[in-house]
Amino acid sequence: TGQKLKEKDVIILKRGSKAVVSTQSTGVGTSTICQEVRYMCAVTHDALSNGSTCVLLRPSGNVITLDCYERLVKGDMVEPLTGQKLKEKDVIILKRGSTGYAGAKNT
Repeated sequence: TGQKLKEKDVIILKRGSKAVVSTQSTGVGTSTICQEVRYMCAVTHDALSNGSTCVLLRPSGNVITLDCYERLVKGDMVEPLTGQKLKEKDVIILKRGSTGYAGAKNT
């Protein structure tokens, strides 16, 4: 917007926990293979990926999935982890970032 950023407008974002996602190979005598490390929804622990629509709960800084927000938060507008009452302005739907490749979706 071209306006100066004020300290009170800064939101501290809490990153979700990291989880190691692994799969067992079907071959005999093969070990478990670690696929990747991902961030998770603060409430449901669902993996967050580029395909996930995420929601930032401003007072706590927690990031949750849009599905979690619609199922657990939107009705009573209470932060599931802290019990704090939320207002509409406390809920920020995050836009997906780009991968740096020209073919990345802009949603």
